[in-house]
Amino acid sequence: MIALGALVALATGIAYNLGAALQKREVVDVPVGTKGLLRALVKRKIWLAATTLSTIAWVGQVAALALAPVALVVPLLAAGSAVLVVLGVRFLHERFRASELAGVALVTIGAAAAGASEAGSSASHVPLHFGVQVVVAAVAAVCALGVLRWRSGVAYGAASGFGFAAVAIYSKEIGDGFARTGFGAVPHLLASPSPYLLLGASLAALSLLQAGFQRANAASVMAALSVPESIGPLIAGFWLYHERYPHGIAAGVLPAGLACAITGSFLLARHGRKLGEPVASDDVRSSQ
Repeated sequence: MIALGALVALATGIAYNLGAALQKREVVDVPVGTKGLLRALVKRKIWLAATTLSTIAWVGQVAALALAPVALVVPLLAAGSAVLVVLGVRFLHERFRASELAGVALVTIGAAAAGASEAGSSASHVPLHFGVQVVVAAVAAVCALGVLRWRSGVAYGAASGFGFAAVAIYSKEIGDGFARTGFGAVPHLLASPSPYLLLGASLAALSLLQAGFQRANAASVMAALSVPESIGPLIAGFWLYHERYPHGIAAGVLPAGLACAITGSFLLARHGRKLGEPVASDDVRSSQ
């Protein structure tokens, strides 16, 4: 089951980033600062198709979190960022510095290392109290508002990351409910705040993500997103869900892998260039 969860997480990360590339392609045609950004985007068929793909990927995320530990699923989701760089170069006409490509490599290597360290662990299905779920939403909102003071594409990406971190936690609640009792979990879930907080956090995070795509290249925005989106669920996994920390060599591999992935995300995020902003020719690595 753990191996299946890892495969689902990896496929989900690729699907999320493919959807992000398509969303980016559409959102750049909408003027920056457009009021009702989501209302403008839902009229665009390709954007709707991309969002549908992201929704399908969310189902995969729910399944992965129910099958495998959070510390295994989260870095594997981030590994999909390599796909976004390839798509950015080939189809979005974005350019990347050598340091940005190094960031992608670090994210991928770190995800693989963290995944290997958690390969023998089991997922926890302990439900969170309703009050804790509300606190998660409040913390995510405060952190998002804090980083939005900078108003850059990277800031919008990081703000959306806090929202998607909350989404990951609520997704785990839903996935764990089905893992425990099957479809018998539906009445309990509808009586809990999980699906409603999930919907609110998803819409807010999606809106912030599209605003970020208007202001910076897709890979940098998604890299900024991945830092809080990774750290938040990892903290929840060990602190709120009491998932077992690995022992032996794996105890050192896990933090090293996570640090590698986060460092790679920072390398990508620090170059949140606007679409079309020039890059020094000796730093560019793009396909011809």
